[in-house]
Amino acid sequence: MPMLESDQPLSPDDVKPPATQVGIIGWVRANCFDGWFNSALTLLALGFLGSIVPPLVKWAFLNAVWFSPSGACQQAVGACWSIVTQNFRFIIFGFYPYEQQWRPLAALLILLGLLIYSHDRRWWSKWLGYAWIIGLMAITVLMRGGIWGLPPVESEKWGWV
Repeated sequence: MPMLESDQPLSPDDVKPPATQVGIIGWVRANCFDGWFNSALTLLALGFLGSIVPPLVKWAFLNAVWFSPSGACQQAVGACWSIVTQNFRFIIFGFYPYEQQWRPLAALLILLGLLIYSHDRRWWSKWLGYAWIIGLMAITVLMRGGIWGLPPVESEKWGWV
């Protein structure tokens, strides 16, 4: 058994595996370069990504037009994101009445809160089930309206059809 300088035997905790067998380097070696075929596929994939990603980033972000009239978009070399920025509210809310758009936003926040809270299994209990039932009922009331002073909104105007 190997010994330390103080003539004590080494424990398994004292002997660390080589850096090439653990961590990211170990994972890459075990999953991407563990044979000639996987090595060739890895290099081929890296070459493909190297030829596709830089022009895509240049088109989508560096040469993109973010805020402009339609004429500037027609002359643009990159992507034209101004259609998204100009129609963002419509993309999110559809034909939902403008003065009532706080309701789908509140419904979305309720849903996101439930999803984030449910992500951790430590919180799973019957109370979380009750919270989902109440949350889904609240989302339905917010979106449909017709009770508690909320004007009704037909589902055709939700933009989810």
